[in-house]
Amino acid sequence: MTRINNYEELIAERKRVESNIVEQRLILKAGLQEAKEKLEPFMYLLPILNIFKKKEPNHSVLNAATSVGIDLFVGQKLAKAGWVTRLLVPMVLKGISSLVMKTKRVKVPAIQE
Repeated sequence: MTRINNYEELIAERKRVESNIVEQRLILKAGLQEAKEKLEPFMYLLPILNIFKKKEPNHSVLNAATSVGIDLFVGQKLAKAGWVTRLLVPMVLKGISSLVMKTKRVKVPAIQE
């Protein structure tokens, strides 16, 4: 980097930096658009997988224990995996386990006093 000696050089450097910022923003926008285009086929799978739907309020100890178990076990196994894998695999496993627990739920009769 060269030393700025006068006002004209300062103005020229500012214009250079501003044009550099504009170029970088265009590069980022192009990269985001490309990523959106590549991920578009996966967006059609979301309704099928049903993993982003609003969850029912269920505060069972079994669900909490399962969630913690998945986080601990899968977290250790995927320590060297990419960030997308570390994000999606536990989410999918938690969705599957909650569906399994919902279908296998046993109704406990109320205790009468």
